[in-house]
Amino acid sequence: MRPSLLALLVCLLAVSACGPLPRPFQPESKVAVDLRAPSTRAPFRVAAPQGEPSGDPKRFSLKVAEQLLTLGVPAEPQWFSMTTAPALETRRLQSRAAVTEAANGNERLEVEWLLLSPEGEERHLTVAQLLLPGGAWSNGSADLLDDAAFVSAAAISRALDMALPALERKDGDQATPRLVVLPIEGASGDGPESLEYAIVRALRDQGIALAAVPEQEDLLLGCFIDIGPAQGGVQPVTIQWQLLQAADFSEIGTVTQDNLVPAYSLAGAWRDSAAQIALAAAEGIAELLQQAGLRP
Repeated sequence: MRPSLLALLVCLLAVSACGPLPRPFQPESKVAVDLRAPSTRAPFRVAAPQGEPSGDPKRFSLKVAEQLLTLGVPAEPQWFSMTTAPALETRRLQSRAAVTEAANGNERLEVEWLLLSPEGEERHLTVAQLLLPGGAWSNGSADLLDDAAFVSAAAISRALDMALPALERKDGDQATPRLVVLPIEGASGDGPESLEYAIVRALRDQGIALAAVPEQEDLLLGCFIDIGPAQGGVQPVTIQWQLLQAADFSEIGTVTQDNLVPAYSLAGAWRDSAAQIALAAAEGIAELLQQAGLRP
């Protein structure tokens, strides 16, 4: 039986469990994306990866394009393009894959992504990293290629500054401090992107005002993750959320989650795991704000 994720919320908070940790590599997304439909927006065309050959390069580029679409980035695989946008207005996403040996018979996949502009200018975007079972990349395992595509799409959207919507102060909110979520530090796999998405959604559901750029009276939320060594099929994970004053970086308080997760389960796509972690954290952060007198 797989271990459960037990989140211990500490610092001015009561102990609360966030429930079992779901399998981080969830089944294929149920979002239907018809890539045959002509696009009215100049898309990104996702090329098949170069470098270390994948067992199914077409599937990988297709899944990256699908995941980018779900993140609001217009994209299509280069090998299947029916866009109405002129070729001179499209941009190409090129990648180079490298595989190295990792512990316990696994392999570490690194996919470097480059952006090629319509004018032919090339620039580095990001590097997506993923821990896979040995031989998974070259064998073309469908589920694991989909996970690699999920991690790549999240990293690409962040590099393109499309990861989060602009969050502006609403009329009448001038007296209410807003929360600015800082980049996640120390996470493996696509944790920096997935957990940032998840905590923003969870904080919004709590009715907490958010902002993209802090002002003097606003608050900062940092997240620091420490993933311990695997032992007995599990890994200890400590996630600390730190709430700070934007004006002087003084600490208001922290929310800490101590977790035992299946070994290497957070080395790839976090998906529902990020949502479960963020849900418990947002409840603790909301209570911390209330106890600090910063929320009615």
